[in-house]
Amino acid sequence: MTTDERRLVLRDERAQAAPYWGNVEPRIVVTFLLFSAAWVAVIVLGVNGTIPLWLGLILNTVIASTFYMPMHEATHGNIWGRTTSGKWIEDLIGMLCAIPLGFSYKAHRPSHMRHHAHTNDPLKDPDFHTAGPMHTVLKSWYGQVMLATFLPVFAFVPPARKLLPTAMLVMMRAETGSKKLGLIQLRFWFLTNVCLLIAILTGHGWQALMLWYLPSRLQALWLLTVFAWFPHHPATNVGRYVDTRVAVFPASRWLIRGHDHHAVHHLFPRVPHYRLRKLWSDIADDMMAKGVRSEGRALDATGPIIW
Repeated sequence: MTTDERRLVLRDERAQAAPYWGNVEPRIVVTFLLFSAAWVAVIVLGVNGTIPLWLGLILNTVIASTFYMPMHEATHGNIWGRTTSGKWIEDLIGMLCAIPLGFSYKAHRPSHMRHHAHTNDPLKDPDFHTAGPMHTVLKSWYGQVMLATFLPVFAFVPPARKLLPTAMLVMMRAETGSKKLGLIQLRFWFLTNVCLLIAILTGHGWQALMLWYLPSRLQALWLLTVFAWFPHHPATNVGRYVDTRVAVFPASRWLIRGHDHHAVHHLFPRVPHYRLRKLWSDIADDMMAKGVRSEGRALDATGPIIW
């Protein structure tokens, strides 16, 4: 397909998606505020001893994972749509979501854009380290936790990188050309660890570990599974219509927050997650004809889900 032909395809598909994107989305803002209230409430209850720290660890691990959706929508500019006057609120939401998630919004945004541009490319897709059988996610999670916890060691002591999974090293090499991105990640690591140190010095170390720091590490396993591994599995195809899929199973709508229709997100990244299912129902026939996979209980599914 030539560049001009690709532009025509994109223009046609944006026209199809026009009713689903472009406006300010207060629903995402309200969702973020509710998640924030729940997360802070667990911290207050844990610090006050109203609930045991082990229960707070479980609750805030679950709650922390919910913050990725507002961050993800902010990454794509879907909270304020085409309105420019309130973009700073969108970025603020993304940066605040980084606190319970444990990774930088400003570093995630260019990385995620690179994922969309090079989906399933083993040398360019920053999420390709999750490709493979489901147990591969455990290796990826280990590598991500190690990077998040000991980032300066891996940044400045190259021999230490032997402790990381090989696929993670490929991702790191692909990103080493961006000095700015590396500095953003180091700055985020420094700020979060300073906060943890202050909590320890003021006698709140256990509370900080159990209610914030460890939940941010644990929730990453869930996010890697349902947003990186599952939507792209088996991650063997490269191409606009074939690099991800629509894969629906019981309760997937709630567990994956609309991204059981992840192929629709890659085709129309400016459509918020809770509109993806409706959009798929309108365009499924056209997209299936172009090679989009539909599995499980999805509309027009051609076979079972590949696990």
